Amino acid sequence: MIYNLFNNNIKKEFIYDLSNIIIKKDNPLLFLCVGSNKIASDSLGSMVGELLKNYYKINEIVIGNMTHPIVAKNLNRTLKLIKEKFSNHRVIVIDASIGTLNNLYNVKLNNFGLQIAHQSNQNLIGDVSISCTTYIKGLNGLIITPMEHKRNIFFVANCIAHSIKTALDLCKNITKISV
Repeated sequence: MIYNLFNNNIKKEFIYDLSNIIIKKDNPLLFLCVGSNKIASDSLGSMVGELLKNYYKINEIVIGNMTHPIVAKNLNRTLKLIKEKFSNHRVIVIDASIGTLNNLYNVKLNNFGLQIAHQSNQNLIGDVSISCTTYIKGLNGLIITPMEHKRNIFFVANCIAHSIKTALDLCKNITKISV
């Protein structure tokens, strides 16, 4: 499912679809937020992690944020830790992706894991994935507009984090009503 979160009606659809994915199983959730804190185009995951942990203060486990990013160097160690300590959790992976100008800032929600680019020899990571196109393939490499680009990535990161918080609250309210 693909969403443009700059449109409020589409954001509501994203929250609804995410809620449906979250509520389907009783397993606790773990958010694995992948991305660098040094490269604007790759910072989406770590920004979402920062917002979930320190602004929205969700009760679920969040691994990866701006002060402790999950990047290629520590991803395998992090996956091993998740397997050892949180094997009963459903892992929702959040990361940036590469695309074209037509799908820039589009968010994808999938009911399956994500294949991290530098981990191409690995299976899918996680059980659910949220990714956003923040890199553009151009003729001469990656094309970005620095000032507007950074602001847009933060906007999308905040939309994703707010949507996650709202979906979690919605699922908790539905669970209370049905009990």
